[in-house]
Amino acid sequence: MAPPIVLNVAEKPSVARALAQVFSTSPGSRPRNNHQSGPAQIFECENVCFPSLYQQGHGRPVPNNVRDEPHTMITTSVRGHLASQDFGPAYGWSRCPPVTLFDAPINTEYSEDMQPLEGMLRDMSRRASALILWLDCDREGEAISDEVRTVCLKGNPRLGIQNRIYRAKFSTVLQGEIRRALRTLGRVNENFVQAVQARSEHDLRVGAAFTRFQTLRLQKKFDGFQERGVVSYGPCQFPTLGFVVERWARIETFVPENFWTLEMTIRLNADGSVVNSSGQSQNGLYSNQQGRPIHLNWKRVRLYDRPTTTAIYDACLESGEAVVTSLTGRPKNKWRPVPLATVELQKRASKYLRIGSEQLMQKAEELYNQGFISYPRTETEKFRPEFNHHTLIQSFQAVAGEFGDYASRLLTNNNFQNPRAGQNDDNAHPPITPAKAVDPSSIADPIMRSIYSLVVKHYLACCSRDAVGRETELALKISSEEFVAKGLMILERNWLEIYQPWERWSTGQGELPKVAVGSRITPTSLTMKDGQTNPPQLISEVELIALMDRNGIGTDATIAQHITTILDRNYAEKDANQRFHPTKLGIALVGGYNSMGYQLNKPDLRREMEAECNAVAGGQKTKESILGPVLAKMLDCFKRANQEANKLDEAMARHFDRLGSNNSQYVLLQANFSLCGTCNGMMMLKQQSGGGGQGSHRQRNTTNAEGSKLLHCPSCSQAHLMPRYHQQVHPAMKPGNQEPLTCPICQFQLIKCENDGRSYHICPKCFSDPPEAHGGDSSTDFPCSRCTHPSCSMATGIRGGDIELFSCPFCTAEGNTGSVSLKRSTQGFRLACSNGGRDRCQFVIWLPKEARDISVEGDTEEEINIHSASVCQSCSNQNRLVRKIKFVWKMGSVPPHYDREMITCVLCDDQLKRDMGIRIPSMNQVQPRRTGSTGGGRGGGRDGGRGRGSNYRSGGRASGQGRSTGRGNNGGRGAAVAGGIQCFKCGGPHYANACTNNQRR
Repeated sequence: MAPPIVLNVAEKPSVARALAQVFSTSPGSRPRNNHQSGPAQIFECENVCFPSLYQQGHGRPVPNNVRDEPHTMITTSVRGHLASQDFGPAYGWSRCPPVTLFDAPINTEYSEDMQPLEGMLRDMSRRASALILWLDCDREGEAISDEVRTVCLKGNPRLGIQNRIYRAKFSTVLQGEIRRALRTLGRVNENFVQAVQARSEHDLRVGAAFTRFQTLRLQKKFDGFQERGVVSYGPCQFPTLGFVVERWARIETFVPENFWTLEMTIRLNADGSVVNSSGQSQNGLYSNQQGRPIHLNWKRVRLYDRPTTTAIYDACLESGEAVVTSLTGRPKNKWRPVPLATVELQKRASKYLRIGSEQLMQKAEELYNQGFISYPRTETEKFRPEFNHHTLIQSFQAVAGEFGDYASRLLTNNNFQNPRAGQNDDNAHPPITPAKAVDPSSIADPIMRSIYSLVVKHYLACCSRDAVGRETELALKISSEEFVAKGLMILERNWLEIYQPWERWSTGQGELPKVAVGSRITPTSLTMKDGQTNPPQLISEVELIALMDRNGIGTDATIAQHITTILDRNYAEKDANQRFHPTKLGIALVGGYNSMGYQLNKPDLRREMEAECNAVAGGQKTKESILGPVLAKMLDCFKRANQEANKLDEAMARHFDRLGSNNSQYVLLQANFSLCGTCNGMMMLKQQSGGGGQGSHRQRNTTNAEGSKLLHCPSCSQAHLMPRYHQQVHPAMKPGNQEPLTCPICQFQLIKCENDGRSYHICPKCFSDPPEAHGGDSSTDFPCSRCTHPSCSMATGIRGGDIELFSCPFCTAEGNTGSVSLKRSTQGFRLACSNGGRDRCQFVIWLPKEARDISVEGDTEEEINIHSASVCQSCSNQNRLVRKIKFVWKMGSVPPHYDREMITCVLCDDQLKRDMGIRIPSMNQVQPRRTGSTGGGRGGGRDGGRGRGSNYRSGGRASGQGRSTGRGNNGGRGAAVAGGIQCFKCGGPHYANACTNNQRR
């Protein structure tokens, strides 16, 4: 029987190379051709012996009596996450309100650079009889393992059917660790996968919705944001910024206070005795008072009232002598550090090495990949009992310099002590330790060299004994006031020796004099001093990391990334002292959201989310059970932010120019362009100067791809941004005269926008501040085609027009995501797919023109399910919901058996489709708006009339020929066809909607 072929997949190419090196150096192994096959290097090695895969999978060590068996190992790698999640084309920036992203379908996609890797893994899995996943052993690595598993199962489903997918747990890429992992193979932790997926989905939905909201809002309201690009929001990024802004706000609002304090000094002779101010020591010897001074601190510390402090000071001066009230001494230890976890490494590297957290993690990852240190992303602060410290420390004895000297001393005279245990343990990786002993000078990169030295010193310090000293405290009382001095004498430095120069133990004033309790001492000096309180410093990176860790903002693997994000987004800046200062944008965003009442910069919401994810990782909850409530809370925050968006505007206005207010950035295209609805004056058309051409003489109403246009009212000092990507804009006029066509909501003159032969209308005011009462959403564009105002001729919006009625069958068949919704245009009502653009989806259902109004049935804000009354029970299932729509018919336009209103499903109501000529499109068939008929449905004569070719009374179908484009000459809706036309109200030769007996509503 041929040895099993095992596909090994690592998270990084460097780990794959290290694995291949271990496999090739195994006893009896035979390396074969190693080659670069497309997107990743592939290594192959035969006769790699370890316990049979088929006896593993439980994660426990295989007993030693189990015989090793040969395996053929094929090794390759991915590059981090293989797949990505995003919303489909139907949910692009300009195609849906951001609020819909809270429940929009999410697609799993492979980016263009990952598609070759995905194809390679799928092909390689076909020849494999087993799969071992060598991804990083944390939650994120578990999620990537799931992505690799999914791809490999597409290529070879037998891997799943036969349960031949294994998970390797390892902390270093050294031979001993890899061989141990091959004897303890387990399975993918499904709870970890679900926890990561829950967090990712939450962050995608919340982050995308808020990012679009604030980006689109600020672009419409303030100068400079059109060019700035995305103003991003992240559920972890924003609380991180909040810590920075909160510290800055404390500094800005700090009010200094004056205070007063008392200080006492006594002096010591060479023999340690106290010198009295008279020049006599306590043992009667003369002194010149040039001995060592001892400073004593006032027990009250300070007072904020000068008269009171002065009175106390005078009383002390009158008393003259101080009485020794106590002299105590006790042993004091300075504890060695606990084993090193990621967060502590980041704090110490920032404090000692001045290395930022993001750069630290990059360099630490390189050290790990090269085998110098163990895995650097861990929360564990305790070693397992089986960890062999002596072997690791002995390896450092051969290293010249301080590491070798200290390691030798550590293993002699009982200096070694097992490291103490910290509180945290992720049960995945040990603490960060050196993986091999080398001279730091042999590491070429200076930053990697410093990080390696820090890791080694910290580990050796963990294995040392605590530093030992003796602390003494002297207390004196003069008048009614007490003064205290403390001193320390170090007896054993121990771990402090290796941790220098970074760790010190301040001795204060050293050893204090041995004086008898009750003896009297005349102070050398007693002074009253004044001072002023100081504001706190800007937050340091050490403090920021500690706050994020304490409040559950990010994980040990992502804290550095979130800090880098607020710097990259220009929300904060970091100085040379590793301290953060918020920018104007960061201050304004935090201030705006705080003024709404929801303090999104606070860590509470994120802390709750992380706690829920931990519960999923621990198996107490499921992904589905936590996402609903958490997303509902964030949806409430989002809706509140939309309703109070003006508060964000006010906060931003304190730091940024209002749109159009800076004339130097704009070119005047046309004065007196259109009517302002606020002051009834005329607004000017401007364009950003980057749009081409300088000077006010330029009057052409055209635009390049650069430079946004806007309307600016000099009287109101208000500006309104025009839509982007159009060629021309014109003030709209009423047909037949030159009167301005105005919006009935705000009285602004409408603007006609033209682009590539297509045109549409907008109201400048409604476009910038969409009216919610008429279908507006403050976080998206609002042309007249979305407005539902009943009396405006340009308003063609529909209530519920943004609601998905059912998923698009065309897009689903092609593997895409699309949603069908109700739309209206000058040609009538239709159901159409939301996937537009150049390659727009062709799915469309034209609805009958006999309908005066069509709307989505039910509350558009409700949470619907398969049992809801507004859902078609026949067409829906647990994975696909189909909503009903409501028809309101025109008077006399439908057969008598139709009610005035009708709620139905157009997909399965055969009678409606038959009576109204509704056609459901098929793939590869274009469905234009039909204005006539051939053989049935909408019929028409050759006279150009537009008529219906069916006889409702007889139930038969007409057979008229030709397509009609207008009204017939006989004044009806088209010429009669075979079978005739008969009004069901009066029996006349016309349609019922043209009957003279109709009563107008």
